[in-house]
Amino acid sequence: MKKNKFESNEQYYTIFIYAILVILIGCIIFRVVFHWNSTIGIIKKFFSNMSSFVIGILIAFMVNPLVNRLYKLMTGSRGLKNIRLAKFLSIFLAYLVVLIFIGLCLVYIIPQLISSISDISGRIPGMYYMFSAWLRKTAYNNRFLNDTLVNQYINKLTPKIFDFSTILASKLIPFLYSASIAVISWFLTILIALVVSIYLLTDKRIIFHGIKRILYAFLPDDTAGSVIEIAKNCNRIFTGYIVAKSIDSLIIGVLCFFIMSILQLPYTVLISVIVGITNMIPYFGPYIGAVPGILVLGVLKVKYGIIFGIMIFILQQFDGLVLGPRLLGDSTGLRPILILFAITLGGSYAGVLGMFLGVPVMAVIQYLFDLLIRKKLRQKQIKV
Repeated sequence: MKKNKFESNEQYYTIFIYAILVILIGCIIFRVVFHWNSTIGIIKKFFSNMSSFVIGILIAFMVNPLVNRLYKLMTGSRGLKNIRLAKFLSIFLAYLVVLIFIGLCLVYIIPQLISSISDISGRIPGMYYMFSAWLRKTAYNNRFLNDTLVNQYINKLTPKIFDFSTILASKLIPFLYSASIAVISWFLTILIALVVSIYLLTDKRIIFHGIKRILYAFLPDDTAGSVIEIAKNCNRIFTGYIVAKSIDSLIIGVLCFFIMSILQLPYTVLISVIVGITNMIPYFGPYIGAVPGILVLGVLKVKYGIIFGIMIFILQQFDGLVLGPRLLGDSTGLRPILILFAITLGGSYAGVLGMFLGVPVMAVIQYLFDLLIRKKLRQKQIKV
């Protein structure tokens, strides 16, 4: 009599694995959809607890292009032959550049910003009186404006303006104190994040090698190779845009500072920082950055506002026609309508950061979607 003997079947084993994965994914989707609030809470708690590692990954991602550039310079035709030494020096110099830049901002730019904001808060009542006097005079001299309604509106708005200027001045020091406490409390987190980012950049080849092993172990060779190639292209599109746009905005901010200094316009640091930061946002950024400067300088002196408006118009033309194309080129490959869509959608969900990151994210999505379309067309043997 023959005994029943269990024999493994690779086909049934594969079906079992896929069934387990489908059930697991279904449970995750059910949990996310029907317990959305608790899921968001779990995600926030996870990122809060792992903030050091998340920030470290972001730092490594942002510093990596500079590390790669320095590494290529050091290991050129007449460069260092010791690869470990070149890697160490490239990481060390990259972080040294970043820390020097942050130190300059803390030592020079931030005190200037605080001084400018304090000065503007003290000038708000005077600016408001000048504007209200001009508005009353305009309403009195023009019949199409109801001067009674204008006076009522100004009288209602006056206490609010004084309250705003008082609050802005009185809250500045407590705000700086609380900000200082927050910086101190975050010191250890940032320190750990820096250490994590350094380890990630040091061991990035080992990490990438481990990911390749996993992909080739669980996926067919062709599929694993395609996934790696697609991931490289996505990283190139995303990183290339962020680095190029950051350099572009930094140059525009520095040029704005020097030109305003030559023209002897006030609040050069404050307005240049605003122009440089808002320039990170495509299309809308230059206008967002120009409006505060025109308003502040125009209230001080109409001549200042006109000069700044002309200057920023010429500067943005230089950026759009000369500097931007040279730095960015066609890094995203997006049509203007898709850029506007990405800015609008990103801004609605993540504010200013979403307006900036929406463009490279949309570029990556377009790249992946284009690959999918090409694959489907090849399968159908259709040429469009």
